[in-house]
Formats: sequence, C-alpha cells, structure tokens
Amino acid sequence: MRRDALRFQELGVRRVVTGILDEDGIADVTTLSRVLEGTDFDVTFHRAIDESSDVAASLERINKYPRITHILTSLGQGCVDENLDCLPWYLEHARPRLILGSGITHGNVEHIQQSLPSKEIDLHIGTALRFGVATNPVDAQSLREFVKIVKNLNLHDEVHIENESSAQEVTIDRTLRVFKDAGFGLFIHFGLYSLLGGEYRGKVTPFLAEWIRLSFDIPDNEYRQLAASFNPTAFNADHICNFARTWGMKYICLTAKHHDGFALFDSSADSFNSVALSPLGRDFVREMSEACARHDLLFCVYYSQAQDWDHPGGLRAYQEAPPAPLFTQYLEEKCIPQLRELLTQYGPLAMIWLDTPMSMTPAQCRQVKDLIRSLQPSCLISGRIGCDLEDYITTGDNMLPRSSQKKLWELPATLNSSWGYKRSDQNWRTAQDVIRQLTKVRSRGGNLLLNIGPDGTGAIPEPSIDVLNETGEFLRMFSDAFYGTSACPDYPYEQDDFYLTEKCRRVYIHLRRLPSNNKLRLYHVENKPIFAKELSTGIELEIATIKDLEGHACWNLDLTAAESVLSRSLSRWGSVVIEVGIEEDTLQLSNF
Repeated sequence: MRRDALRFQELGVRRVVTGILDEDGIADVTTLSRVLEGTDFDVTFHRAIDESSDVAASLERINKYPRITHILTSLGQGCVDENLDCLPWYLEHARPRLILGSGITHGNVEHIQQSLPSKEIDLHIGTALRFGVATNPVDAQSLREFVKIVKNLNLHDEVHIENESSAQEVTIDRTLRVFKDAGFGLFIHFGLYSLLGGEYRGKVTPFLAEWIRLSFDIPDNEYRQLAASFNPTAFNADHICNFARTWGMKYICLTAKHHDGFALFDSSADSFNSVALSPLGRDFVREMSEACARHDLLFCVYYSQAQDWDHPGGLRAYQEAPPAPLFTQYLEEKCIPQLRELLTQYGPLAMIWLDTPMSMTPAQCRQVKDLIRSLQPSCLISGRIGCDLEDYITTGDNMLPRSSQKKLWELPATLNSSWGYKRSDQNWRTAQDVIRQLTKVRSRGGNLLLNIGPDGTGAIPEPSIDVLNETGEFLRMFSDAFYGTSACPDYPYEQDDFYLTEKCRRVYIHLRRLPSNNKLRLYHVENKPIFAKELSTGIELEIATIKDLEGHACWNLDLTAAESVLSRSLSRWGSVVIEVGIEEDTLQLSNF
C-alpha cells in the first residue's frame, strides 16, 4: 500500500478513499499514517454507520487524524430509515464532514434528503469497479432521474458557506465536539523551575513552585545558568503518553513556555530555550508532539503570551507594567514569532492554552488569535487569551462551576498545591477525590485538565502515579459514562447521592452511596426506561416508572441484584455507575 500511495502522489492524486481497519474492526489510523508518509493528499475514510462494529472507537481515532477530512458511510440496503436515525449522533461526534454513500437510489433520494438532520451532509452516488467490472451500475434512465431530482431539490446549493469567518466557525465547532468528547486531559508543568523544586538558597517558596523566579526575585544571570544543568534524563515522552492512556486521559498539554520565559522547544526567535542551552539540546515539544501522534492522543501546548520574566518587555504579575512600546517589542520579537514556530513546526495542535493576559489590549489579543486562526484554523484557543476571544471557558485554577454552562468549559486542576514540582508539597489528593471531581466536571458539561509536575530529572512524582493509576482503573471500568457524554438537565432537588451524565438514549447515574433499602428514586424524570444495569458487570437491575403523590413521574430503581458489586466499587472508588437505556435521545425532567 505504501508503494501505491507514493505512486498516486506522483500521478498528482489529491484525495484517496480508504477504510483500513485493525484486527478488532476499528479504524487503524496508525497504519494509515505510515502508508501515507511522504504524501500530501487528503483522506476520505470509509466507515459503516450501523452497529456491527465499534463506531465510537473508530470515530475517536478518526477525529484525531487531521488528514481525514471526510467520512464516507453507507446507509445500507433495506435499513435506510434505521441508519438515518443514527445520523444525529454521528454528526455530534464526528469531526470530518459526512458523506452518505450506498443505499441511495433515485427512488429514495428525495426522502433521504428531506430526512437529513443537517445540511452539512453530502450525498454520494457512484458505481464501484472491481477488476474492470461495474458493481451495481447506474443505468442511464436512473441517472436522468437523479439529475432531475437534484435540480428540483437544488441540492448543490444546500450547503453554502458565505465567508471565511463562517467556514472557521464550522471548523471550530467540529473541533470543540472532539475536545468535549475527550473530556479528560493531562497538564504537564515542566521547566527550569523543576530543578529548584520550590526552594532557593535554603528557603521554600510560600507560593507556586513555577513562580519561584519572580517570587524570590532570582537574578537573571543566576536563573539563566540553570539551563546549563537542565538534563532531565528521566523525561520520556512515550512513557508519559503510556501513562496518560492508562490514566484515561485523551489529550496532553505541555508547557512550551511558562512565565519564566524558558522555552522547551527550538526557537530562532529567542535563544533562552532547551535546544540552545541545555546539555543535550533536546526539543521537548517535538518529543511530546511525536509521541502523542504515536499514542493516539490530542497534543496541546501551554504558552505564556503576556508574562515573560526573561524579556525586558514581558509583563510581571503584581509589578508595574513596562512601557507600552517595550511590551510591543516583546510581542513582536518573541511572543508572535514563537507562537508561529509552535503552529508551523510541530504538526497539528488541538489547542493552545494561553495564560494571564493581564493588561494586553483588545488589539493585541486579537493579533494573537488571528495568528492562530491563520496558521491552524482548527486549533482551539483557551479561555485565557483575554478580551472574550476564547473558543471555550477556562475556569479559575482548581475552581469548579456550581452548575452546567452554556459554553464548553475546562477546569485546570492540581494533584497537590502546586503546578510545578515542589519538593516540600506532600499535600496529595486521593483517587476518590479525583474521581469525584471528574464526575462533577463531566456532569456539568466540562473537561478536566489534571496536572503533574515532573521533577528536575523529568521523573513524575510517585504519589501522582499512584493516584492516577487508581483513577485510570476506575475509568477503564466505567468509561462509557465519561467519554462522549453531555451534561443532563439540572436535577431539580438539592442532593449529594448521585450525579448524572448522558449520551444518545443512555443515562448514567453516578452513585456515591447506597440507599438504606437499596431503592433509588429519581424524581421528575419523564423518560420511559428500557433497561437498567450496573455498568462494569452488566448485572441487570429492576427499574420502573411510577407516579409520586403529587402526580409527577418518578424512576424507582431496585439495586438489590448488584448490591455486593456496588458496595465494593463504592468502598474502593467512592463511586459506581448505573446505566439506564431510554426511548428518547436525552433525559427529560418535568417542572415542579
């Protein structure tokens, strides 16, 4: 296949259609990437829409491979209406544009077009050639019928993007869906400050470890000299990616440059970087970018766009800002060029995590956004770009919204009290605490970006590994309740016994404690339940819809059949999940 791909490239082919699957029947983008190496054509991936294979797992891989711009899928013969019902879910979870293929005839094309849930779907009618013989050829009369119907429906004008701004909005909407479905990411704070471990000249910083250059006002020359001893031999991007996948994370965000001004990548804009000054000249951003691609993880970078304690024009928190011309000089000499390097030299970025815009003007914030949009239109911009130019909300550090938000949001959180490595900080959270936080975040429609701070050698602190290993074990048991889910409508009563997430025709009850009589009631739920089961084992539970004394619908769930399993999970993780199938697409709650 690799030889064929190179031959197609020589012939000027601009797009290929393929459907490479692994032994489990899931889209194999790793093999596809190897086959297409050295080519530049776009890819349409051929994938079934029915439930005969793991569509969700395939979409998760497809969404992360930027060269796949379209998915060609079949409506099937004899099951067109059933598969049309699947399209809303497909549209919500697929980044590439959807093309409907076989199953379309001149007899049903009008019905199909009128049944489409969105105009962002293309219809494909074609004839397959195998060994020179046409399979199900389209005869001349049928072709004339198709042309007549298409003209009457004016299908060729149905999808129309009026301008570049509208096109960008469509692209960002699709990327946001992928990002939302991912749900759980790994933040990595790593840099020269990791060598100090929160201590300088025998004193422990009372503040965040990564802020030590500013907090202790370390002389510039002294701090810069740390680069000569920055040789983190234990930092291994592949090992970190393996950990992230074990821990249930779907994306990684690495600090490419923090406020201290030291970049972990090769930069011609500023020599204060790991390639130019550290002993082995390592480009950690490149290492992590390539490892994420190998391990099927979305790659993101953190970049401090306003604060820079190494450049005379960079802002410094809690200090007087430099003169405006000097800050402009910093933007033009360092910030903008380094962002351009990150956006053009390290492959596709799923997101850029900007931070502390402080006194940046709307025009300066817009300059940053325009640069990102021009170089990588699908790259998301975090909530801390400033001036309300973000693609999604970034909450305050370790600050959880009390309810769901209209816009996608992300909570950045730590496992102890600092982001960068702090030797004295042993205030580690438990796995139960992390699981509860992640559950709250997902139940309110957000993402959790959870941090680790490798030490100066690049090693991840063992307590971080222990906590996240246990969290990952829980997520392996109950993954369906966390990935690709949405927030349910706010439950009408104040309670702390359970949280809710949902996806199409599924509701997940994240139980925190067993009711005394093993009977769980959910009030004001109008949906008709089809089944209920403990998610990790599949043990079936009795569920019925009843009316309370005020006449409101109520789910009555008997947990007795899975009591021992529920008790074990609650004892170990503080949580267990019950899956309920419903007839409707989403949970419906009645008013008081």
